[in-house]
Amino acid sequence: MINIYYHTNDPSKRKAVKWLTAHQLVVNERNITKQPLTRSEIFSLLNKSINGTADLISTRSKDTKALQLTSDSLTINQLVNAIQSNPHVLKNPIICDENKLITGFDQEKMGIFISQQERKDELADLLLKQDIQPQHFAFPF
Repeated sequence: MINIYYHTNDPSKRKAVKWLTAHQLVVNERNITKQPLTRSEIFSLLNKSINGTADLISTRSKDTKALQLTSDSLTINQLVNAIQSNPHVLKNPIICDENKLITGFDQEKMGIFISQQERKDELADLLLKQDIQPQHFAFPF
């Protein structure tokens, strides 16, 4: 199951849901403004993120700037409290499964949620649509 955490129903979130459902993946959508993340969920997201808070916190957000969440003096507990009370400090959407996490919608990155064979098949279909013969390419995956 893929979890999508969002605070704004923007095009990026809608494209992610459309892409995932088109790939027959079960999607659990959650508006974190209406149902805030728990402390353990926030720690789980931080654990899945490769770059820690940089993957999750929207530095351009007015809320982030107002709360000064870019400060190095912020403790992890202060950060978690800020996220719980101000979900707009997070990037939108946050897409994850048990092990992987991405933010926003980037079709290339979305491939981490499907099998290697599905990625190969999708690339071959794309090449055929472009009238390029897939057998001329060595697939790196």
